[in-house]
Amino acid sequence: MNILLVCNKMPYPPRDGGSLATYNMARGLAEAGNRVDLLAMNTAKHHVSSDDILTEIPGSVKSVAVYVDNRVNYFSLLYNLIFTSRPYNSERYISIDFKAMLAKILNDKRYDLVQLEGLYLAPYIDTIREFSDAVVAYRAHNVEHRIWEKYGQRDNNPLKKWYIDIQYHRIMRLEQWFINQYDMLVAITENDLEIYNKMGNIKPGIVATFGMYDDQASLKRHYEGDVYCLQFIGALDWLPNIEALEWFFENVWEELKRRRPSLRFYVAGRNAGPELAAYLRKSGADFVGEVKNSGEFLSKPGILVVPLFSGSGVRVRVVEAMYFGKPIVASREALSGISYENGIHLFSANDPDRFIVYIGRLLDKPADGRAMGMRARELALKSYNNRTITENLTGFYKKYTA
Repeated sequence: MNILLVCNKMPYPPRDGGSLATYNMARGLAEAGNRVDLLAMNTAKHHVSSDDILTEIPGSVKSVAVYVDNRVNYFSLLYNLIFTSRPYNSERYISIDFKAMLAKILNDKRYDLVQLEGLYLAPYIDTIREFSDAVVAYRAHNVEHRIWEKYGQRDNNPLKKWYIDIQYHRIMRLEQWFINQYDMLVAITENDLEIYNKMGNIKPGIVATFGMYDDQASLKRHYEGDVYCLQFIGALDWLPNIEALEWFFENVWEELKRRRPSLRFYVAGRNAGPELAAYLRKSGADFVGEVKNSGEFLSKPGILVVPLFSGSGVRVRVVEAMYFGKPIVASREALSGISYENGIHLFSANDPDRFIVYIGRLLDKPADGRAMGMRARELALKSYNNRTITENLTGFYKKYTA
């Protein structure tokens, strides 16, 4: 099949969870025998240099990038709030130049299928219908309005809570509007697919979760005597991640440090604002900023903590850490869509006491942590194999495009 992937951010270099998820999808579809082209926004927020844009995804035919200025502008934010009913997050991805390039690509080449990578590409559905007879698949990376709903429920600032509530309702209306305008729905988890079906989806749906390759996570064995630290990695301009870190520092970290003064906590992530970076350092974290290779960060002896309480879809970094054989302590929300047995593959904790107990147990008995990490890796190799996932998705697509 000829497939065009349409993305609202560049998938390479695949340093953050979102870009890695899209990169692996493109690679997997290409290796499954499809001819894959890619049109992506090269946004101001996640800008990629021209050298990196020239990097080819294995098996892909062509990649095209269009610059989109999606920076937050407080004048446009205010205008959006007062004079429109569109979610501001979606409006920032509407681009005349991107629409024109999409039309040109569809006019120049016939595609069997166009896959939209995320909700904020929904406004381009009319352009696709106008210039192509391709089947349209919507790959829902999450149920977006659920993230904003849960985040708003946990925020105590009245003004911020008011704004989040407005955006939550606007995003929910956008998701509801987009239901069934596509031809096929690709969900990341069974739970997400169930939610979309309850919202009214009647189009063919499939679950194609995030997957990885063995060559993306070379196992580094750890030994007795290794000094364990705590680690966190994630986009630091994403509200749920910021909320997660603030919760951890306020409810867990202080007690851990009191009990274990020498314990280190390394926080990695891109696009941390100056205030957040200062907060992390003041709170006692070793803030390392963006890392060029998440694998190098995750392969070091340590415990990955993921105290996420607002989210949807699958946490890419959790699956990646499982591939690396890392001990993990995460909230139930962070483990949504992931198959695991608590205490066997990782630890699931939803309150400060459980986080403190489980982290302490892994620090006291690192051999148990290594064994747990190996069981998590075995599970990941079986359940999150990208080759199998994209081959199954290709079969699903062929069934409905033949």
